[in-house]
Amino acid sequence: MSDAALEVIRRYNWPGNVRQLEHMVQRLMITGHDPEIAAAEVEAVLGAASTGAAPTHGNDGGTLAESVARHVRRYFELHGDELPPSGVYQRIMREVEAPLLDIALEYSGGNQLRCAELLGINRNTLRKKTNELDISVTRRRKLM
Repeated sequence: MSDAALEVIRRYNWPGNVRQLEHMVQRLMITGHDPEIAAAEVEAVLGAASTGAAPTHGNDGGTLAESVARHVRRYFELHGDELPPSGVYQRIMREVEAPLLDIALEYSGGNQLRCAELLGINRNTLRKKTNELDISVTRRRKLM
């Protein structure tokens, strides 16, 4: 990692989730083409929060689809004149799925049945996906 990339990581206001840092580093290792990870790549993965801007919690005035489109476009632009490596669909689905499951579990208080109902999937499917994505499931107080 370049010194500038490490500085971006240090400046980022981590919400206390070590798994988020781990997933980000894994993502950078998978998507990077150069031997050294640049600050621009880290900023692209972390989004606006890496620049010191206050988190908007999705309230940036756009729809979810617009936000996803911005991130996907930025991902493609990071590769310059070349296309990203094959498997883009699976990489993007993994990137969306992990935080979706993690946040849904958080808001359902770790109750897997309630979370599965919230997501509209079978509880066994939820358990399979949390295992695949290494998401820790613990019962906790519901935030809402």
